[in-house]
Amino acid sequence: MTATPDNSSPRDLAAEFAALTGLDALDGADQAAMEHCGECPLGRAVRAMLGYDETVATMTAASHPPVPAPESAKAAILARISGEKAAEPPGGGYFFIGDQDGEWTPLPGGKVRLKVLSDLPGAPHTMVLLEADPGGVFFPHAHKGMEEVFLISGDLETEGRTLRAGDYLRAAPGTRHHKAVSHQGCRAILVTARDNHPRRAIGAYGRLVRSLRSLRRKPS
Repeated sequence: MTATPDNSSPRDLAAEFAALTGLDALDGADQAAMEHCGECPLGRAVRAMLGYDETVATMTAASHPPVPAPESAKAAILARISGEKAAEPPGGGYFFIGDQDGEWTPLPGGKVRLKVLSDLPGAPHTMVLLEADPGGVFFPHAHKGMEEVFLISGDLETEGRTLRAGDYLRAAPGTRHHKAVSHQGCRAILVTARDNHPRRAIGAYGRLVRSLRSLRRKPS
């Protein structure tokens, strides 16, 4: 399962596989290869390269120390926050996301994407809308908490079963979801425990893909 084209640079590939590792999305031979590469000369060279970048960034930040904000700005921010807390929530307590609203985040493979519908800090779960093009593959992942899937349309082959529109799947905490494939494409609602999917890794992967697309759009 390759997320970036064959002409991707070693740096792009290293960032992609780092994101996949953070997502616990590698399985079998890929996982074994990643563990081996972590200690091989190339893996050490990549880590040294990335470490050099971090060192340069740290040195740059040290030579340009942050300028403290004036007290007037701090007071204005605190007053703004206090006023927003006291105000009635937009929509009178209701929140809508239209079908064309929100931001889609692509997942490894290029044929699967997700849109977060609800991810409130105090809630125990996250609700996500998933879409897959024909042939889309969902990466393997572990379930630290419960995960529920309701298929809206299309098909999804997973764990030896094929789900179709109207079908429901619940995965118990402690299980591991192996590779899932949508042969015809699908759309599904995913309700998953907040601990199941590392947001930072998914966010980093989404930013990586958007950055690569932006670079490819620039004229040479």
